[in-house]
Amino acid sequence: MQEQSRPDREWEHWPGRKVPDDGIRHRLKALFSATDDEEAVEALIGERGREIEEQTARLQATIEGLERREEQAARLRAAVEEMLRHGSAELDERHAQLTALAADLRSREEQVRELEHDLAARRQELGAVELRRAAVERREQAATDLEAALAEAAAELRARQGEPADPGPGLGPAQYAPTAHRLFLGVAPYRFLDRQGPPPATGESVEVEGTAFVVTRVGRSPVPGDERPCVYLEPARTPPPDGSGSN
Repeated sequence: MQEQSRPDREWEHWPGRKVPDDGIRHRLKALFSATDDEEAVEALIGERGREIEEQTARLQATIEGLERREEQAARLRAAVEEMLRHGSAELDERHAQLTALAADLRSREEQVRELEHDLAARRQELGAVELRRAAVERREQAATDLEAALAEAAAELRARQGEPADPGPGLGPAQYAPTAHRLFLGVAPYRFLDRQGPPPATGESVEVEGTAFVVTRVGRSPVPGDERPCVYLEPARTPPPDGSGSN
C-alpha cells in the first residue's frame, strides 16, 4: 500500500523531502534583500525551517499511521471475508441437512398413513369375518333345528304307519355298505340332493355346485322309507386374509 500511495502523493515534491538548507536560505534572503537586519531574517528563516520540518515529521508519522491502519483494515477485511465464506458453507450444509430431514419426515408420514389405511382395512376384514362366523353359526343352528324337526316328523310318521322306532343316528345292519346316499345342504335354500356311492366321512370336504362344504354328521335319512344314509353339509369356513382366525 505504501508503494501505491507514494506515486499518487508525489513524494518527489513533498515537503518532507529534505532540500539543502543553503538553497532555501539563499532564496529567503533574496526576498529580504532590502532588510538591514540580516541576523533577524536568518533566525526567522531557521525558525520557519524547523517548523516546516516538524510539520513534515508529523505528516510523515500521520501517513505511516494511516498506512498501518489500512494494512490492519485489509487484514480485518480478509478475515471477515474468510469468516463469511465459512459461515456460508456451514449454512449450506445445515440447509442440506434440514432438507434431508424434511424428506425423511415426509416419508415417515407417508408410511404412517399407509399403516393406518392397512389397519383400517384389517379391521374391516375382521368385522366381515365376525359377520360370516355369526352367519355360519345361525345356519348351523337352523340346520340343527331343521334336522330335529325332520327327525321328529319321521318318527311320528313311522309311528302312524306302525314301523319300529328309529334306532338312532347310526346306520342299521343292512346299511354297512350303502351304494347311494343323500346330501342335506345346511344353507338357504335348504334342500336334499341324491348321490351315488358310499357317503363321505364326517369332516371330509364335499363340493356341491362349485361350492365347498364340510360334512358335519352322517345319519339316517329323515324321509320315511328311505334307507339311504343322509350326509349333513355346512359351508366350509374361509380363513381370514392374514391367516389368523377370529377369537
